[in-house]
Amino acid sequence: MSRLPLGSVFKIVLETKSSKRFLLGTILSFSFSMAVILCTIGLMDGFELTLKKTLATANGDIKLTSRNGFFISDETIQKEIEAVPGVAKFSSILQIESFAITDQGSKGVLIKGVHQDQFQKITGLKFEPLEKGVVIGSEFAKQYDIKKGDFLTLALASSKSKNQGTAILEELMVVDIIQHGIFEKDMRFIYMDKSYLESILNYKPDVTNLALIKIESFENINNMIEKLQAASAEHFRFKPFWSEFEVLLDAVKIEKQSISMVLQLIVIVAILNIVAFIIYISEIKAQDFFMLRALGLSIGQLQKFWFTMLFFIWGVSGIICIGFKDLFSYIIATVPFLKIPGDIYVLSELKVILDPLDYVYVYGISLLWVLMIGFFVMRKLRSGSVLAGLRQEFS
Repeated sequence: MSRLPLGSVFKIVLETKSSKRFLLGTILSFSFSMAVILCTIGLMDGFELTLKKTLATANGDIKLTSRNGFFISDETIQKEIEAVPGVAKFSSILQIESFAITDQGSKGVLIKGVHQDQFQKITGLKFEPLEKGVVIGSEFAKQYDIKKGDFLTLALASSKSKNQGTAILEELMVVDIIQHGIFEKDMRFIYMDKSYLESILNYKPDVTNLALIKIESFENINNMIEKLQAASAEHFRFKPFWSEFEVLLDAVKIEKQSISMVLQLIVIVAILNIVAFIIYISEIKAQDFFMLRALGLSIGQLQKFWFTMLFFIWGVSGIICIGFKDLFSYIIATVPFLKIPGDIYVLSELKVILDPLDYVYVYGISLLWVLMIGFFVMRKLRSGSVLAGLRQEFS
């Protein structure tokens, strides 16, 4: 008996409009569920990568602090740090809390006295020459309606014992406005020349409480921290640039794993649609299947048909899923009411960023579900005989 072509089986199964519509709905629901999981994972990855990228801006690669608080960062310390193999650049910072007073109100800020040339080479932040002015963040400028060329007043604590309890008021011009991408930094960070800040506070030259280090290879950051710690005084502490948000980043990783597992429930709902489609086709085309079996359709060909159908649903769903993912990403980035509050979520906006492993994970789990369906379908087909099926259909 000749073997029936597999194409004829597809034509019989999909000859009605209801079958085609059911198949289309099954594919769309499956692709939608995969897109939701991809976007969720992408948002988590995007948050982590964007946060680390923006943290690197203004922090360099490694931050140096001292257990003693303030320390003198002179040429000797700089040479010792830069002598460690793998260190590219070093720059000290004087970091002081203050109040910025404007016509619109006042705000607690963090003044960063920097050596501009060294600081820009380490962080990549570019702004106008400081001289005796200040550079403020974009969120601070927006909230207090400040533009380049405007003036603000900084209230700093006096270091003189006879003036304890009083504040030093210094009026400075805003020479530039920059954007870090992190709400807190754009709202609170103010930059000025380190030497000028030292003179205002009557501090000794080279006094500092923070230093930034740029290394040659970012992949070796943990090894570099160990080398720097071994080569420096015991009171120095070296931390990666993301250390201030390390707890948050760890929480995001755990949350990504948990949510991706929970969202498998969405895939299961879509899988139930595939099961419903198979049952629907099996019921309305049962007589045709048994007739084809009687005419020469082997159980192997029938298995091949169902597995081909399942792979077709999975493959087309995977392609459409990419379109859904791009659509969701666009909506998240552009629709106004989906804009996130930066003061709560740290970043001013969220982005969907995916790597190949994310696609492998989502598509692989989805394929596993599909193969499980195929296994149970084949088990049911093998348990039924042609004669029993024909008797059932023609009784």
